Amino acid sequence: MRTKIKFIILLFFCLYSLFFFVGSTLAPIMANLGYYEMSSKLYFIYLHSCHQQPDRSFWFLGYPIALCCRCYGFYLGVVIFSVFSIFNKLKINIKYFIILTLICLTDIFINYGMKVRLNTGNYTRFFVGIIMGLIFTTIICYIFKMEWRKKYEN
Repeated sequence: MRTKIKFIILLFFCLYSLFFFVGSTLAPIMANLGYYEMSSKLYFIYLHSCHQQPDRSFWFLGYPIALCCRCYGFYLGVVIFSVFSIFNKLKINIKYFIILTLICLTDIFINYGMKVRLNTGNYTRFFVGIIMGLIFTTIICYIFKMEWRKKYEN
């Protein structure tokens, strides 16, 4: 039962993130093909989940992707690592988890926490987003692991 619920939740997050990843990539494709109304609707859909600053986004076919690099990487990371988790191939050591979390926190602190903001670049933001997707998926799996232990230890 636990594995079925875990599977459903991971599949939900995978499909949800895939919607964001593919849809945000389709926005510049639609604009390039001349479907400006469809493109603007796609940009609008993702407007409430991301700041969409063009200087912090990848550009594709002359138009910015509808998500910033960090969000784009996050959703890609959730898709990739949810698939790994569904097939029970995601196993991460606590030391690596802490190191990856510190990398993410350092990048966020450099971009937002300092009085003088430093630009870490779009590729760094993208890879930090992928790491955040890994961390998110790992936390979801860990919650299921802990609930399973609590339920059957008593």
